[in-house]
Amino acid sequence: MALNRRAYARQIKRNTKLSVARIIVLVVPDRGLRRSLAFALEVEGYMTESYDALWKAEASTGRALCTIVDEEILKSEPQTPRSLERPDGRVVLLVDGMTVVKEQGDTITLTKPINGSDLVSVVNDLETMAVRRDRA
Repeated sequence: MALNRRAYARQIKRNTKLSVARIIVLVVPDRGLRRSLAFALEVEGYMTESYDALWKAEASTGRALCTIVDEEILKSEPQTPRSLERPDGRVVLLVDGMTVVKEQGDTITLTKPINGSDLVSVVNDLETMAVRRDRA
């Protein structure tokens, strides 16, 4: 019986880590795009938190697997480039291909229009890397 309790406790610990790691923060000013991205990720089992400004999302980004940011934020929030440097996680920047954006640290850039499967693939890869890092 004690062995089963230990195995159960380990499983709960693993599930807790995975559920925390599966939170994706979306910072996209366009409501339609924000909802579309959230839907694509939620269908794949990810939990999303959506914001229309980076300052609103700052409290959530620390516990998220990654933060997905639309480049439109760069135009409206001048402090954003410093905020994109996240030592504890990853940033996926959505660009339209016309703007020259200097990549910051671990930023991953995807060009719009974005295919939902491309975004999910990037997020899945980030999750795999996070799980490997946690197990090490």
